[in-house]
Amino acid sequence: MQARRRPLTENVGGRQALLQGVETHFWEDFRYRSLTTSWPIFVVGAAVAFLALNAVFALAYFLGQYLGDDPVANVPGSSFAHYLYFSIETIATVGYGDMHPQSHYGHVIASLEMFVGLFYAAVLTGLIFARFARPRARVLFADRIAIGTHQGSQTLMLRMANERRNAITNASAKLWVILAADEDGHHFRAITELNLLRRETPVFSLSWTIFHRIDEMSPLYGLSGDDLAGLSAAFVVIIDGFDESSAQMIRARREYGAGELRFGERYVDILESTQEGLILDYGKFHHTEPQAPMLPAAET
Repeated sequence: MQARRRPLTENVGGRQALLQGVETHFWEDFRYRSLTTSWPIFVVGAAVAFLALNAVFALAYFLGQYLGDDPVANVPGSSFAHYLYFSIETIATVGYGDMHPQSHYGHVIASLEMFVGLFYAAVLTGLIFARFARPRARVLFADRIAIGTHQGSQTLMLRMANERRNAITNASAKLWVILAADEDGHHFRAITELNLLRRETPVFSLSWTIFHRIDEMSPLYGLSGDDLAGLSAAFVVIIDGFDESSAQMIRARREYGAGELRFGERYVDILESTQEGLILDYGKFHHTEPQAPMLPAAET
């Protein structure tokens, strides 16, 4: 009976999409999985591989005595545990001297183990270096998107903050909306980039709010929250910039669903001016508040 594989899912705009007809094999993309898995799983996996590798060579030493050979000297009681200790000392090139190969069979196995150990150490070192050297952005995105009034027009607002509080220079932002569409009887997802009032900032060190004016040229014009939910709307924002601390380009991405929109609201102000100076209260970063509706212009 064939074992049932766990179904593959992908989060698309806050919705779970089930992927069918796609098969993934661990060893076909080993590097990617090693770089993207969590640190605890990575360390446990490396430890399990290390013990398994040593267990294989320990078994080879252990079986040597049943082939009429005594491959390792000074092994107490010819126990498997001591062969395992010797294998670990050999693959790590420690060589305490108490136990050592004493036959051609033992030297051949030890030589092969040291050769394999060099590859294991090189691969593990490379993966650890790649995990540390990979640039990671620490950009905090607001939990929800606010749609309220800005400069007299209905505007979509999205707030972000640099969690590291270092300088990200020449930062740029892009925002897309993804809507369900139907054309000639074919269903697809239409992706449209939204125009931003200011898509670049010379230095992104604290917080930054991007704005998209919802006018007649906007694909969101005239759509309510229920309309966007019916269209399975999703929003994708991408931030790029140069991290001066690591001297590398970084990128951050966040996706939002229609349920994460807040109509008629604006973000709570996190900036406060006091006698001691400016205070940024990041405890209010995700908070929004109702906004008074825009009053029509007075007739003259």
